[in-house]
Amino acid sequence: MLPLLKRSASGRIVNLSSGVGSIAQIGDPTSEFAAFRFIGYGASKAGLNMLTVQLAAELKESGIKVNSADPGYTTDLNGHRGRQAVPEGAAAAVRLALLPDDGPTGDFFSINDSLPW
Repeated sequence: MLPLLKRSASGRIVNLSSGVGSIAQIGDPTSEFAAFRFIGYGASKAGLNMLTVQLAAELKESGIKVNSADPGYTTDLNGHRGRQAVPEGAAAAVRLALLPDDGPTGDFFSINDSLPW
């Protein structure tokens, strides 16, 4: 994959993470995520966030942007219990996939905000 992305005019890698993978949010007792104790899921998303940071640093000189997106609590991913429809859940990832060349790399985003690691 990387050789093709390096030949691309605007290579982008968007990792689909979760607020449950944010150590800052899980550790904050006032966060909506503080009560979630899905250790396997949270650990895998925290690991994915670390991969995002490391890969972004490794690829910085190539112009490839690497970011993590939190799609939020989306209906079809959660037995139709989510608070938003699939297009809303996809919005953060799509925005990151279409970043301009001066856009961020190595960060974690929801549709509207930068998120803490």
